[in-house]
Parts: sequence; structure tokens; C-alpha cells
Amino acid sequence: MNFLKKDNFFLGLLWGLLLPLPVYGLFYGLDILLKTTGLWHGLQQPENIYLLSIVGNLLLLRFAFVDWKSAKTGKGVLLMTMALVLAFFFLYFKQPR
Repeated sequence: MNFLKKDNFFLGLLWGLLLPLPVYGLFYGLDILLKTTGLWHGLQQPENIYLLSIVGNLLLLRFAFVDWKSAKTGKGVLLMTMALVLAFFFLYFKQPR
């Protein structure tokens, strides 16, 4: 378990890339579950689930900087989070020409 708390920039990049995957699965499953029960009409645009999955990195940032005091890991997570947000905007908000 000490490997996961190691202060390493590349480990932060890896965490920042891999954490949104299970969070995406959680939100996607919750969206489908609530649609089938009729309690929710669902997210009208599926890309909203992608954007919500990046929010998990914010919690990881808090742990890296405050609890673990791992500045290098936190910087890696922050860089990957910014890259994912930029990728979201480039993929889903293209201006028509």
C-alpha cells in the first residue's frame, strides 16, 4: 500500500488517468438504474457523464496535497485533470464552420 502513496509525478499522472474510469462506470450505472426505475429521465447528453467522471480527480487532489503531503503526485494528478478537461472541450464543443 505504500507504493500508492509514493510521491512521484508519473504516479500522479497514472492516478489522474485511471481514476475517472471507475467513476465513469459508477455514474453510467447509476444513470441507467435510475432511468429504468422511472425516477430519472437520464442525462440528456452522455458527455455529461464523462465530465462528471473527472470530478473524482478533485477528491484525489485533496488527498494528495493535504493528507498525503505528496506535492509531486498532486501535480501529476492536476496536470492530467487539466488535460482531460481540455480534451472534453475539444471533443464536445467544436464550433461549426
